[in-house]
Amino acid sequence: MNERKKNSLTVWQAICLLLATFFMLVQIFNFSSSLRRFPFGSVLSFVPTMATNATMIFVPMVFGAVYSKRKVHPTESFRFWLSAVVTLVLLYLVYFFRLPGNFNMWLLWGVFFPVITSTSVLLSGLIFSILVQPFLYDFQKKLTPKQNLLVLCLLTILGFATSAGTMIFKYSIYGIYLILYFAWGMFLANAEISGKTFRWTIFGGIVSFFVVLIGVPGFDGVYWYQLLSGRTGSFNAWNRYFLDNQTSPAMALMVIAVFLVFRRVIVKFTSREMRYFIPVIAFMDAPVTAGLLKSFHLTNSAGLNKIIMIIIIMAVCLLLAKVYDKYLFRIRPFRRTLLKISRRSSLIEILQDSWSALVRWATQHRVQLLTWSWFYVLSFASFLIESDNLRIQISTASDVNAVVFLLGTRFFAIILTTIFLDAMFSILYFVTNRYWTSTILVSVVTIGWAVANKVKLNLRGEPIYPSELAEASNFKTLIPMIGSTILIVAGIAILIAVLLAVFLEIKYPIKKKGSWKHRGIWALLSLLLFLTPLRFNHDGDIIYHINRGFDNKQSFRNPERDIQINGPVLNFLNYIDLQIMNEPSDYSKSTMTKLAKKYEKIAAQINKTRKNNISSQTIVFNLSESFVDPYTFPTIKIDKSVPNPVKFIQSMKSRATYGNMLSAGYGGGTANMEWETLTGLNMGLFRTTLTPYVQVVPRYKYYPTIGMNFSYKSAVHPFIGTYYSRVEDYRRFKFNKFVYLGSKYKIIDQIKLGKSTYNSDYTTYANGLKQINSRSGGQFINLISIQNHMPYNNWYPKNEYMGKISGDLFKSGAVQQQMATYIKGTQYTDKAVKKFIAQIDKIKKPITVVFYGDHYPSILSQSYTSKYPVQMHSTRYFIYSNKYARQHGAKSKLTQNTDYVSTSDFIAMMLEQTNSKVTPYQALLTEVHKKLPAITINYEGDKGFELINQKGKKVDPKTLTSEQQALLKDYELVQYDMTAGSAYGLSISGFYK
Repeated sequence: MNERKKNSLTVWQAICLLLATFFMLVQIFNFSSSLRRFPFGSVLSFVPTMATNATMIFVPMVFGAVYSKRKVHPTESFRFWLSAVVTLVLLYLVYFFRLPGNFNMWLLWGVFFPVITSTSVLLSGLIFSILVQPFLYDFQKKLTPKQNLLVLCLLTILGFATSAGTMIFKYSIYGIYLILYFAWGMFLANAEISGKTFRWTIFGGIVSFFVVLIGVPGFDGVYWYQLLSGRTGSFNAWNRYFLDNQTSPAMALMVIAVFLVFRRVIVKFTSREMRYFIPVIAFMDAPVTAGLLKSFHLTNSAGLNKIIMIIIIMAVCLLLAKVYDKYLFRIRPFRRTLLKISRRSSLIEILQDSWSALVRWATQHRVQLLTWSWFYVLSFASFLIESDNLRIQISTASDVNAVVFLLGTRFFAIILTTIFLDAMFSILYFVTNRYWTSTILVSVVTIGWAVANKVKLNLRGEPIYPSELAEASNFKTLIPMIGSTILIVAGIAILIAVLLAVFLEIKYPIKKKGSWKHRGIWALLSLLLFLTPLRFNHDGDIIYHINRGFDNKQSFRNPERDIQINGPVLNFLNYIDLQIMNEPSDYSKSTMTKLAKKYEKIAAQINKTRKNNISSQTIVFNLSESFVDPYTFPTIKIDKSVPNPVKFIQSMKSRATYGNMLSAGYGGGTANMEWETLTGLNMGLFRTTLTPYVQVVPRYKYYPTIGMNFSYKSAVHPFIGTYYSRVEDYRRFKFNKFVYLGSKYKIIDQIKLGKSTYNSDYTTYANGLKQINSRSGGQFINLISIQNHMPYNNWYPKNEYMGKISGDLFKSGAVQQQMATYIKGTQYTDKAVKKFIAQIDKIKKPITVVFYGDHYPSILSQSYTSKYPVQMHSTRYFIYSNKYARQHGAKSKLTQNTDYVSTSDFIAMMLEQTNSKVTPYQALLTEVHKKLPAITINYEGDKGFELINQKGKKVDPKTLTSEQQALLKDYELVQYDMTAGSAYGLSISGFYK
């Protein structure tokens, strides 16, 4: 039938088309978990995957049948590609406007290159099939029906036999395999099939259906039995889903049977109807469709909501088909491309023409292309300069090759850097009108900036911050730090660059195309581009989302790693406008002075009942990495046959101040907890998520901590010391010593347990005890352990907790193993703490230890934190004063407001337990601890803080009394002053110290 004469579908065709569309779009959602609730749910849960794989086979067959009537020109593949791209553009526009936080350049890349980026294997397979259709057409014409059938059957069996059903149809290259099913469709559309053959095929299809339906869950059960019984060595020993695979002959026979049932309807379709299915396939396979549709909540029923959204997408597909058919290929560039392609009779000629056109375009724009290429190489080089001998540390335990890592995962971060370098070039070129001068100047600045950052990394373990640019004027102090050798090399490099620029401008002058107006517009746009970093950290802003879409995601936790993965240019721009706190309405120097006087009076009242001075005591703040009482994990059950791993620490409940500490992190955030304990300030009051050690502390030359109340303060950490800018920040805290791996102070008794690469808690406490005994007077020690840091890779031999853990959240074998490893680690911690407490009890000077776990270990999925928000942010703490301290006025334990506390409460609690006098600032902290619920971050993910009472329940801030609200306002003023403000409090005598 001539498709131009066919204006409408038959009723059966329309019904089949709509049913096929619905069946395909249903696969956007995963109904496996829903089907498990039905009878035989364990079997039915495999049906959605079976339907998806059957679709992957059936659709190419249908297309093959429709396009079997005559040879198809390659222009049809261009129509497929263009329809898919336009559909994806529209889909992603809606997606990004609806969910801007999910913008990603890799996704955008996939919109325009769906085949290259494996956006849809099915689409790729159809495009490949159309391109080879003329060859298939001629080949099948040469063979008899029996020969065709024999070839197709042999290829189907061979494909399965050589892959054993392990082909993963997630990548476009596997679309080539779908040509086989396209060829099946071409053959079946024209084959004469007798009634007997038809009946036997249908019977075989039904048998195949049940073979797959029963066989897949059956083999799945066999697989897990073998795995759990130790009869298979790894998770990938064999493919238990080999029957339910696109290469499976059973699946192929089942689909062929369905095809034959609908053959009469299928062969009457035309290429016009097949083009309609391209948008359907684009919607079905696009990785963002499910997330987009789920974001619309039209009803309270999730199932009904999905059905409504599918019907809407069906209507959209019908509309797009009409629009594409009538208008898309009439658009001039598309029409012109179609005409050019149609003038060539073969694919080879089309490829030759395309290559020639590409070469002409590249020649015409060679200056721009070479300039961009150079800036990309320059950007890449700046990233490499920041690496450690071409290695980048991606975690605390492993590093990777910098070249492979950057090109493979940081491609768009390098592209964004390239865009900024080109913008710098455009500005310089507009001013100088000299190509080589502008290019070399950009190159010198980029490499110079990268080297300068590397020098500072080597000196202080952190990059150059915008706030430090003013230090460039202090060149007399900078020169000795940098070294004369580097300065001489830099001077020679600059001289060479100047001479090179002069030589190239004279010998090989280049003038870029375009008028001065054109250059002026680009320069203006480039200037505007350099304003965008002012919005990089404004959460929710469009520039914020675009910036992060380029993979420029600053963690602000590990400055060295940040600059290695973001490069020196983007790393600097990320710090230009940090969003810390909103300025309180009445913030000023006079307000802070009044506040200081207010709490000076309160401090005087408190000090009437306190007799000790904290400066004469030894205070140890002990951050125990990832320590949580294992019995407090949600739903966990530890077999009673194994010993209590934290028996001693639990016993501290009767001997010391003891309770739950509210962490501002899950699975991470160590430095944030440390900052809260040392300063008494709180993460919950910040406007956005940040890391104060990296984003706040470097803004100030001096930063107040509890350590300032002592004549000597130190930190001990038996691990790498450069994380979170600790080395530099401890200098700002005026710490006298920082003992870490690689420091000038030796870490003694380096004991590692089992296969763990981390120093144990025994090492931590041995070094802490050494520091305690090193001085006779009072001192402050910030003691940080590392033993229980992730990962939890079955470190410990003869682990009695292995296989003894159960609970709703501990059903996975991997989680059980990690949890057993973690619990064994807490047992080692418990023993080390017990030994340490016994040792300090023998020392004849007042010692108080504040012990706390900084956050939950990252074993359970973070998705559970919404179900157990407080529980999964609560760690164990205790405050213990040794015998000598108790004999000299310290309390054994506090009894009020101890069940749930914030990390920022520890200063006030420690001062109360040691019966020590307070400063005005510490009086404020004491009032906050006594009169307010515990303050922490909002565990629901929203901005702002959250209040938790002593029962672990959330408190609405609106229920606070006027006195409590005023107290909270004073606390916010002080925190703003020392995080985003002018640090007026430092100039007020006696406020902090």
